[in-house]
Amino acid sequence: MSELFERFRAAQQAIIKQDDEAFLDLLTDDVEYHYHVGTRPLIGKEWVQKFLIKYREVTSDAQWVIHNHAENGNVLFTEGIEEYFDVRSQKTISHPYAGVIEFRDGKIVKWKDYFEMNSIRDSED
Repeated sequence: MSELFERFRAAQQAIIKQDDEAFLDLLTDDVEYHYHVGTRPLIGKEWVQKFLIKYREVTSDAQWVIHNHAENGNVLFTEGIEEYFDVRSQKTISHPYAGVIEFRDGKIVKWKDYFEMNSIRDSED
């Protein structure tokens, strides 16, 4: 397993375990996170942490399954499935996921998530 992918998996596991300290330690102070490409990015660790707190208010049991990944220099490309329980609708949601994660000095400096909002499907259907 590559070093970039290992760092990415560590970030995913910290998010799933709700270990914000461990997660934020894997980011640069000036991190730029596009939680959905096309929306305004979150800039800086504090803004990312606020997003995580709000995300947890409406979701639980988040899981990522990465099927494929590739690296080019300091950039990691990932593809798979994201699934979570939506506490508002009381349904499990599943959708295809792709991410582009850029690293600087071993930490995540840019992270872009790609998925289509209208492609989200209820996994119970």
